[in-house]
Amino acid sequence: MKKSLTHCRRQAGFTLVEILVALIIGLLVVLAAITSVLGTRSAVMTGDDVNALHQSSALAFRLLGQQIRQAGYFPIDATGPLYYFDVGAQKDTNLAGEPVFFAIKGQESVGRSVNDTLKVGYAPNPDYFKDCLGQDAKNSAGAGYKSASPADARNVRLITSEFSVVNGTLRCKGSGNTVPQPIIDGVERFDVMYGIGAAESERVVRYVTAANVGSFDQVRTVRVCLQLAGTSRSNPGGSYVDCDGSSRTSGDGRLRRVYTAVFALRNL
Repeated sequence: MKKSLTHCRRQAGFTLVEILVALIIGLLVVLAAITSVLGTRSAVMTGDDVNALHQSSALAFRLLGQQIRQAGYFPIDATGPLYYFDVGAQKDTNLAGEPVFFAIKGQESVGRSVNDTLKVGYAPNPDYFKDCLGQDAKNSAGAGYKSASPADARNVRLITSEFSVVNGTLRCKGSGNTVPQPIIDGVERFDVMYGIGAAESERVVRYVTAANVGSFDQVRTVRVCLQLAGTSRSNPGGSYVDCDGSSRTSGDGRLRRVYTAVFALRNL
């Protein structure tokens, strides 16, 4: 009787070392993928912050420029006052809180505040009679400007717009509303410098703070610096140059940008 022989095939498998190596390679691949995703996400968030800061600065400068370029406007007529009033130092403007006509007023930051205050004034005209909030100015009786009858003695004689920063928000209080309204957020510094003209000249010879302006009648240009901060914290160690020209480093991961614009007072 023949005995049948059974050939047993030995089953092959992974050793413990091979399994550990495979796990390590897999973990490295996963970590690389996570790092790539986080890096992409950080870049996207930074890009979003950059775009937001650019848009905020553009909006703020557009509104500031619109008001500053109107500063000091009043109508002139060789035969006498055309629509509004004879310009005089003590002429009543019919606007509560602003009885005297002015073009530019400034207040330097005090105490722990790093934000200045800027106030602009100009006479209305039939084509342009809105403050920084797009509202009609109101006189001391609460009546708004009547563009259809600009010679009306009861008409408001001064448009005002006051820019300041409250809790990181640039706000404007117009002569048509006593409650300041927000313009842009993320403002860490609102710095205003005033270009002083030479005697009987439009040429600017120096820039000074509001505290060092001898007379605001000498102001020919206004230089505004805005330091804005983003909302995300994905930019650790980012550097920037502040409004004073000093190099700074962000310690909280927020992206910061500084924007500067110069506006000429065209009516002085």
